[in-house]
Amino acid sequence: MNIKRIRFDEFGPYRDWSFTTGDNGVQLMYGPNESGKTSLLEGMRTLLFGGTHKAYGPMTGALDVDRNGESYYIGRKGKQLDFYSPGHPAIHEEPAQHWWHGIDKKTYNRIFALTLDDLQGLDVLQEVEVRSRFFGAEGGEHLGGAVKDVEKGATGLLVASSNGKRRINVLMDELKENRQKLSQLAEHEAQYVELQTVFHSTEQTEMELQNQLKEWKEYRDGIDVVLRAWDTYRRSEEARMHMQQYNSELALSRDEFLRLDEEIKRARDNMQLWQEKEAALMPANFSPDSPFGTYGQDIEDLIQQGAKWEQLRRECEEGDAYIRKVREQLEFSRTLHSAWRHDEPMAEDINWFDGERLASRLRTAKEQLLHWQDRKPAEATDEVPTANLDGATLPNFSEEEFAKKEYLERELDRILMDIERVEARRNSSGSDAQPTILPKWLQRISGIGAVIAVLVVLAGLLVLESALYTIGGFIFLILSMGLFWYATWRLHNGNSEVSKLNYELQILSSRKSDVEHQLEALIKAATPTASPVPSLEGAAHLERWIQEGHTLQGIYDEALAAWQNWLPRGAAKSLDEDDFFGLKHEYDQYHEQLRTIEGYEKRLAEHKEGLRIIEDQAMALWYNLGIEAPVSPTELKRIYNQYKNFQQNKIVWEQKEAQRKSFRNEYDNWHRKEKELLLRQQELLHKAGMESSNEYRQHLIDEDQYKQWQTIYKQSQVQLDLLAPDAENKDLFYRRLREGNKDNWLDELAHSEREIASIEDKLATLYERRGQIVEAMRTLGSDQEQHQMLQEREALRSELESALEDWATQVLISHCMDKAQQSYEQEKQPHMLELASSYVERLTGERYTLDILGINKGVALINNNGERLELKFWSSGLADQVYLALRLALAKVFSYQVESLPIILDDIFVRFDENRQRSALELLAELGKNQQIWLFTCQRSVYDMAQSIMGIDCHRLSRS
Repeated sequence: MNIKRIRFDEFGPYRDWSFTTGDNGVQLMYGPNESGKTSLLEGMRTLLFGGTHKAYGPMTGALDVDRNGESYYIGRKGKQLDFYSPGHPAIHEEPAQHWWHGIDKKTYNRIFALTLDDLQGLDVLQEVEVRSRFFGAEGGEHLGGAVKDVEKGATGLLVASSNGKRRINVLMDELKENRQKLSQLAEHEAQYVELQTVFHSTEQTEMELQNQLKEWKEYRDGIDVVLRAWDTYRRSEEARMHMQQYNSELALSRDEFLRLDEEIKRARDNMQLWQEKEAALMPANFSPDSPFGTYGQDIEDLIQQGAKWEQLRRECEEGDAYIRKVREQLEFSRTLHSAWRHDEPMAEDINWFDGERLASRLRTAKEQLLHWQDRKPAEATDEVPTANLDGATLPNFSEEEFAKKEYLERELDRILMDIERVEARRNSSGSDAQPTILPKWLQRISGIGAVIAVLVVLAGLLVLESALYTIGGFIFLILSMGLFWYATWRLHNGNSEVSKLNYELQILSSRKSDVEHQLEALIKAATPTASPVPSLEGAAHLERWIQEGHTLQGIYDEALAAWQNWLPRGAAKSLDEDDFFGLKHEYDQYHEQLRTIEGYEKRLAEHKEGLRIIEDQAMALWYNLGIEAPVSPTELKRIYNQYKNFQQNKIVWEQKEAQRKSFRNEYDNWHRKEKELLLRQQELLHKAGMESSNEYRQHLIDEDQYKQWQTIYKQSQVQLDLLAPDAENKDLFYRRLREGNKDNWLDELAHSEREIASIEDKLATLYERRGQIVEAMRTLGSDQEQHQMLQEREALRSELESALEDWATQVLISHCMDKAQQSYEQEKQPHMLELASSYVERLTGERYTLDILGINKGVALINNNGERLELKFWSSGLADQVYLALRLALAKVFSYQVESLPIILDDIFVRFDENRQRSALELLAELGKNQQIWLFTCQRSVYDMAQSIMGIDCHRLSRS
C-alpha cells in the first residue's frame, strides 16, 4: 500500500495543509526543529488507525492511498470514518481490520512508525503480539492472545510456592486445617448421617446437571471454535484461490536467469563506469558532437555583420518612431487647415486647372453683377431689386426664384450647422478655448523694447560712442526679439486650435451675414411696392437695366453652381472663389509632406529588408544550434563566446584522445559481453516460449507469489488443525466451515448460551436446597463445631476439585498452544534474523552481522574477524543501526505474510556518521522499490546527501 496524498484540515499545528507524494518509494521530508515533523508522524498514525491524540485532540483530514492498483480514500473527522474506493460502496470497517487482519496501533507504532525513542531496545522481539503476528501462523494474533489469557488464568489458580496465595494454594491450606480439626472430633449422630445421605443425593443431581451443562458448553465451545476459525478458514480459501491463479506448469530456470540478469546488470554498470570516465575527460560544458563544430563558420560570418545588424536595428527602431511622430504631426496639421475638413479624407486626384478656371469665372460674374448694381439708373426706386451675389431671384417668385429661395435657406442651415460644430469644438477645449490677451501684450511690450534697444544702439554708436551701451543695446534687442517670437508662437502655436476655430467662426459668420442679406433682398423683391411712374425714356432705360440684371444674375448662378460642384471631397462647403489659392496651397503643402514621409518609408523598408536578411540568417543559425532565446546581437555575442570556448575545449579534448580511446575500448568490451549475455538470455526466453525478460521475470514473481500463498495456506491449515477438535469431530468441524453461515452459527451460539443459563438457574435452585440441608445438619448436629467442620470440608473439597480441574485444563491448553507457537517461531524467526543480519551488514559497511547461531545466548554481533560483540559493548550509533535493521526485517516479514505497510521514520539518523547515513539511505532506497518509506529529518546534510541517491524524493516541509 502506498500513500499518494495527505490532507490535514485541522490537526495540531496544521491548518488546511496538503501534500502529494513523488513517484519514488522513499519520501524524505526535511525541516528544522519545530517545523511539524513529529506532528505529521502522529497525524499519519491517527489517519491510519483512528483515535484521538492526547495533545492535539481529534483529527480532521484524509489520505489518498493506492493498494494493488486501486485507489482508496481514508477520511476522518473526529470519530467519524469515511473509507471507500471511488465508484464503490463505502467500507464500514477500520482499514486495520479490513486489510491487515486486525493489527493494533501499538504494534504498528513499535514496528512501522518510529521516532528515535520508539527505536530503542530489543524487548519488541519478546512481545507476545509481535511473536504471534510476525512469526506465527496466519491469524496468529488471536493465538497469542489466547496463550496469554490461558497462562494468566493458570497462574491465577496455582503457584509453585509454599507461601502461595492463589486459589488452589489457599484451598489446600484450609482443607489441611479442616482435617486436623475433624480428627479431634469423634462423635457422629445418625440423623446427621441421614441428612448427609440426602446431601450426597443432591450432589448426584448436581453431577447430572453439571454433565448437561458440560455438554451444552462443549456444544457452545464447538460453535465458538468454528467462529474463531472462520476468518482463518476464509484466509485459507483465499490462499487456495491465489494458488490456482499463480500456478504455472512452466519449468523455469530461476537460478540461470537470475545469474544472467545479474551479469547483464554488472556489464551495464561497467559500461556506465567507463562511459563516465570517458565523459570525465571531456571539458566542462563540451560535447564533440556539438553543433558549434558544424556551424562555426556561420557564426564567424554572422559576427562580422554584428555592427551592421545593430546599426540596422537601431535605425529601424528610430525610423519607426520618427514616422509615427511625423504622421501624428501631419494629422494634427490637418486640424489647422481652414479650407479642408479634418474629419473627411482629402481627395487624391484634383483638376486644379478647372478649379482655377471656375474660380476666375465666378469672380468675373460676381464683379460684373456688382458693376451692374453700381450702374443703377436714377429712375430706379429703392424698391427695385439689387444684385444678389448668392443667386437671389428677381421679384414675383417665379419657379426659378422659389428654387433659389429654397437653396439659400438650405445654404443658411448648413452654415448654422457648421457654426454649431465649431463652437462645440471650441467649448470642449475648456478654459484653453478662451482667447488669451497675454501674447498680444507680449508682442506690444517686445515691440516697444525693440525700439528702445535700437535707440540705445544708435546712441551708443553715434552719440556716446560707448561700446558698453552698444553691446547692452544689442543684448536688449535680442531679448526683445526673443520675447516677440515667444509671443507670436504662443499666439499661433501655443493656442493654434483656438485660433483656427476663431478664424473659421469669423468666415462662417461672414457667410451667414451674406446669405441672410440675400434672403432678405429676395423676400423684399417679391413684395409688391408702389413706385413712381417714370418717363418713357427712363422706363425704357430701366427696363434694359433690369434685363441686363437678369442676364448677369443667371451667369452668376451658373458660375456659382459649377464652382460648388467642383469643390473636391474633404473641402469646406462654405468656400468661395477667393479661397481657391488657400485651398490649393494647403493641399500642396500636405501632399508635399506626405511624399516626404513616403520617401523616408521607402528607405526604411530597404533597411528593414537588410535587417530581415540578417535576422533570417541568425534564426537559421539559432535553429541549427538548438537555441530558443530571442534573436538579437547581444545573444549573438554570447553564442560567439560559447563558440570560442568550444574551440578551446576541443583542443583540450583532442589532446586527451589516446586516453579516451582506451576508455572507449573498455566500454566496447563490456558492450560486446552485454550482447553475448543478452543472446544467452534470449535463448533461455525462447526455450521457455516467452518474448521478453520482463515476461520471464513476471513468471518468476508469480512463482514467488504462489509459494507465499502456499505457505499461508499451509499455516492456515495447521492453525485450523490446532483449532479443530479431536479426530472424531474434525470432519464435522470442516463441514461446518464449508456449509455453514456465520449468522446461523451466531444464532446457535446465542441458543446454547440460553440453555446454559437455564441449567445454571437449576443449579442455583439445587444449591439453595443443599443449603437448607446443610442448615438442618448444623441444627441437628450434636457437636456444632464438628458439624461446621464437616460442612466446611465438603465445601472445600468441592471447590478444590473444581479449581484443580480448571487449572489442569488451562495448563494443558497452554502447553499445546505454546508448542504450536514455538513450532511457528522456529520456522519463521530465522528468516527474519537473516534479513536483519543482511541489513546490519549493509548499514555498518560490511563490518558486522548478527550472531544468528548464538541467538539463544542473547542478541550479539559478529565482526569480520569472527569475534562476538555483545550488546553491552555496542556504541549508541551501532545500537540504533541494529535496532533499525530488526524493525526493517520485521516490516519485511509482515509484507510477506499480509501486506507492505508504509514505514515512517522520524529523525533516526541522529547518531549515524556520514558513511552510515549514506548506507542507510541507499538501503531505504532499495527497500522503497517494493514498500513505501517516509523519512523525516532535521539534518541538512542528510537532505543534501539524499538528493544524490536514486529512488528518493526530497521535499522541504512547510505547514503553509
